[in-house]
Amino acid sequence: MSTVVPPSAAPLPPASGAWREGDPAGRRRWYVREEPLRLEAGGELPGVRIAFETWGTLAPDRSNAVLVLHALTGDSHAAGAAGPGHPTPGWWDGLVGPGRALDTDRLFVVAPNVLGGCQGSTGPSSLRADGRRWGGAFPHLTLRDQVMAELGLADELGVERWALVIGGSMGGMRALEWAVARPERTEALLLLATTAAASAEQIAWTSVQLHAIRADPDWRGGDYHDADRGPHTGLSLARRLAHVTYRSEAEL
Repeated sequence: MSTVVPPSAAPLPPASGAWREGDPAGRRRWYVREEPLRLEAGGELPGVRIAFETWGTLAPDRSNAVLVLHALTGDSHAAGAAGPGHPTPGWWDGLVGPGRALDTDRLFVVAPNVLGGCQGSTGPSSLRADGRRWGGAFPHLTLRDQVMAELGLADELGVERWALVIGGSMGGMRALEWAVARPERTEALLLLATTAAASAEQIAWTSVQLHAIRADPDWRGGDYHDADRGPHTGLSLARRLAHVTYRSEAEL
C-alpha cells in the first residue's frame, strides 16, 4: 500500500540550487578573470569566474571550436551522465558526442555557465571579498557583459575564432551578441527559439514574473541563499506564467 505524503509534510528543497564552493566539481573547469569586469550599466564586477566544460580536442590550427550557449535555466553540463556535481544528465546529451550532431571526434565543443548563472560561475550565490554572498547586491548584468566574460574564456582556451556559436533562447541572444560585438571571432551562428530584441509584451510578462518572485516573503530582498527556505512559491508562479507565454496551444 502506497503512502501519500501531504504537501505540508513533504521535505522542502534547499533554499537555492546553486553550486557552492566545496560541492563536487564534476566535469567543470574554471576560467578566472584577473582584472574586474567593467559593466555596461556602470561599475565593475571583481573576482569573475566562469565554469565551463569541453568535449573533443582543439585542432592544431584552432579552426574546429564550437561555442554552445545555454538558455536561462541551463548550465555548463551540456552532455554527460548525472553524477557528483551534476544532478541531471546533460541537457543536450543527444546532440553532443562522437558521431552526433556536434561530433566531438571532429569538433572542440565548449559550454560555459553564463555569468550570473550560479552553477559554478560568479553570481548572486557567490562570495564577495568580505566573505558574504552577493545576494540582492549582485550588480545588474546585460547580455554584452556576459559575452565579454565569455570572450576572456575564449582567449584562455586559445580560440581566436569560433567555427560556430550555437544557442537557444537566452543562449541565442548571447550568440547574436557575439556576432555583433566580435564579428571577427564568429564564423557562423545557429540560433534556436530566440530573438534580437525583447518586445513590449515580453517585457510586460517578465515584469509580472519578477513581481511574483519579489512578492514571496522568502525572497528576502535576494538574500535567501543561506536561509532555510527560498522563494519557491514565487519562482513556481513565475515559471508557470513563463510557460503560458512560449508554449504552443497543443503543449498547453
